Amino acid sequence: MKNALTVDLEEWHDTVLFDGAPAAPAGDFPRSVDAILALLARHKLKATFFMLGRLAQACPQVARSIAGAGHELASHGHEHRSLWRLTPAEFAADLARSREAIKAAAGAEPLGYRAPTWSLKGRAAEFLPLIKAAGFAYDSSLYGLGPGAPRAPYQVLDGLMEFPPSVARCCGLGFPFLGGTFLRWAGAGFLRRRVAGLNAAGLPAVLYFHSWEFGSVPPGLPFYKRAVQYYNVSSVPVKAEALLGEFSWAPMRELLNL
Repeated sequence: MKNALTVDLEEWHDTVLFDGAPAAPAGDFPRSVDAILALLARHKLKATFFMLGRLAQACPQVARSIAGAGHELASHGHEHRSLWRLTPAEFAADLARSREAIKAAAGAEPLGYRAPTWSLKGRAAEFLPLIKAAGFAYDSSLYGLGPGAPRAPYQVLDGLMEFPPSVARCCGLGFPFLGGTFLRWAGAGFLRRRVAGLNAAGLPAVLYFHSWEFGSVPPGLPFYKRAVQYYNVSSVPVKAEALLGEFSWAPMRELLNL
């Protein structure tokens, strides 16, 4: 069974802990993406890269190298701003800017969208129609956390698909496990068993990792922020290598037949 392989293209300071704190633009970003592209080339796999429009503008050569290698470029918004802080007009403008930046850099309109920090939840009824109106064919922002929540792709609006990130079930509830903090902290054996369990149930897993997880740790970070964001970060390339070698993976557009 094919699973969805995705990468969030953002910088270390775009995360919740740092909230877009000023830093040297595109610091380690191009080298991190090169490392991910090399990993995927070794496994002869294609992935969906959710890219910030800001980074497509700053590093168009990175966007071109991703598209040129046959991967899917999708939108992660223009600025990595939580949707909880945006008005509908600001969100619509951010969507448009991201699409324009990615198209200008790589020559193709993105089909998919993923909200920064998974912040679409709570604004979905208001913002999903804007995602559709902006020209996207699918969204991948809504965790199926509650009992009975969808865990496979589904039509969330007429003309807009939702590809929910993977959750594992425990006591009737769901929790995300295949990316971010969970990917960094969980053991490789646990991750393999959970992906196998999803596939056995007829569900595609959605693996995601961040470009900054393949880069160097910035110097001078406050201890607690470094400890939370970068704990066990060196395990991400190792776990990704193992998962890519054991299961079947493809871009989201391929699994959605787009």
